[in-house]
Amino acid sequence: MSAQSSMVNGRDPSGIAGQALAQLGIYQQLDNERDSLIQVSILDIITTTTTIIIIIVVVVITSFSRLSDTCDGVSTMIQKINGDAKRLLDLQLDLDDQKASRMLYQTRTRDLENEIQRLSSRLNSGSYVVVLIDGDGAKFRDEFLRDPEQGAVKAAWKLKEAVKGASFGLDIPILVRVYANVNDLAKSLRLSGVIDYDESLRTFAEQFTNTHADCDFINVGKGKENADSKIRRLLDHYYKNTQCQKIFIACCHDNGYLHDLRQYAGDANDKICLIETTPAEPNFRSLQFPILRFDHVFRSEPLNNETKRGAQVFPFRSRSPTQLIPGPIARAIQASYFPSESISPEPQEQRGSTPLTSSIPVSPVQMVQTTNNLNTIASDRYQSASSPPDKSPAQSQVFARSSNVISSGNGGTSISYATAGGTTDHQNVTVKLAKPKKQIKYAYYNEDKYRLDSPTQHPPRTPAQATYQNKFQAIKPMVFCNDHYLKGRCKRGVNCDKEHEVELTIPELAIHRYKARTSLCPQGPLCTDYDCYLSHHCPRPACARNDMCPFYHTANWGDLHYTKEQLQPKTKWAEGDDFPEYL
Repeated sequence: MSAQSSMVNGRDPSGIAGQALAQLGIYQQLDNERDSLIQVSILDIITTTTTIIIIIVVVVITSFSRLSDTCDGVSTMIQKINGDAKRLLDLQLDLDDQKASRMLYQTRTRDLENEIQRLSSRLNSGSYVVVLIDGDGAKFRDEFLRDPEQGAVKAAWKLKEAVKGASFGLDIPILVRVYANVNDLAKSLRLSGVIDYDESLRTFAEQFTNTHADCDFINVGKGKENADSKIRRLLDHYYKNTQCQKIFIACCHDNGYLHDLRQYAGDANDKICLIETTPAEPNFRSLQFPILRFDHVFRSEPLNNETKRGAQVFPFRSRSPTQLIPGPIARAIQASYFPSESISPEPQEQRGSTPLTSSIPVSPVQMVQTTNNLNTIASDRYQSASSPPDKSPAQSQVFARSSNVISSGNGGTSISYATAGGTTDHQNVTVKLAKPKKQIKYAYYNEDKYRLDSPTQHPPRTPAQATYQNKFQAIKPMVFCNDHYLKGRCKRGVNCDKEHEVELTIPELAIHRYKARTSLCPQGPLCTDYDCYLSHHCPRPACARNDMCPFYHTANWGDLHYTKEQLQPKTKWAEGDDFPEYL
């Protein structure tokens, strides 16, 4: 029983213990290996973890850097988005404004289009063509002028038909305006043999005006600028008038119109057409206006007494008064023409058969009549004196004495002293010589028909400067009368409020004249006064005063500082002449 009791579950306990120890040893070994493996694993893990951490840190740092850049980009993008949103809002507001404005403009456009249509309808209903004619230079054909009543009707009809054919399809009313100095024009036509009486032109003008309601032949009176100034003003008026579709102007004979026509040259509307009658001046063709000829209406050649671009021959006129030679003069004896019945002379007159001689000197003007004419007159008078007497001896003596007073034909006289006093009745005789010729006054004009002044210089510094200034100060607040001192006459007379009494010497007058030349003439470059003492353009040859100069910007004529070409005279007018001399 004891042996059985030492067995456990049929096995020896010592054997179990050994097995247990063996197993324990195995377990311990496994534990050791496990511990070693764990330690190695831990080290590996730590290393791997450190590496991973480092990698993670690097990745995180890199990510943060990229994130920062990304944030900056996002911030910029956000700002751009905000800016675009603001601009979009502004554009939206502008678009709304544009829509409102477009609607407003569309409404206004419709209104304006309706207004344009209305005005166009009114303009088209009142449109016309105008013809401006300088009648002093553009003259109707001779056959019209010679038959003033019917010729005027034909001239008006042919002119309107010619203009209608040249109006480029415009079938609208045609206004005709002719401006001329009728009296002087009639005289020129009569002297040229075109008409027989001056009244013929006046009749022509009246009939021309009465032919149509829109035709006028207007007498502008005497004055070389009257017709020109009216045509210039009407040209400007009709050019600015939109109802006037076309302007035909007959002025190519006169360079004075060039200045006004140049301002319209180059315009695209081609509103102006020139009518050439006599050959046009060359400068008109440079304006590029259409130039038409109506030779079946106007003369194509100047009158016989007209000269184009040629020096006119003027008679010699003495500039110094004729000097009278003292002599035995007492009273004048008037030379008379012989009557048809002859008177017998006294016997002493019959003996006086010596040729007539003159003992009185005569001026050069009186020498125009030739000696042959004088001899002819004397011979005729002696032949008349040989007829039977029919008068008393006293009458015969007086008549015979007076018959020896011979007219020279120029206003002077030639006397034979051998017969003037007779043989028994010695008597002094007064000889009435010709009156001194008035000194000719001239006015010069340039190509634009603007008045030119003679050159002037500042008076030299002499004592006259001081004396003039003293007199000028002494009369203040009065001033010297320019008309009295510079023209020699004052139309106001005793009613003039300026100084007349103070005497000015010749040097002082020169100073006063120079002062007057520094003032602008009220008539400007269109002045026609031959005695004008004012200036019509700047008198300084090289003026550098600019806007300080009174001639720099005038109200009516603009800048009156002329170029060298503008200072060249082209026409020369002599006082009393009807036509200028072309230089």
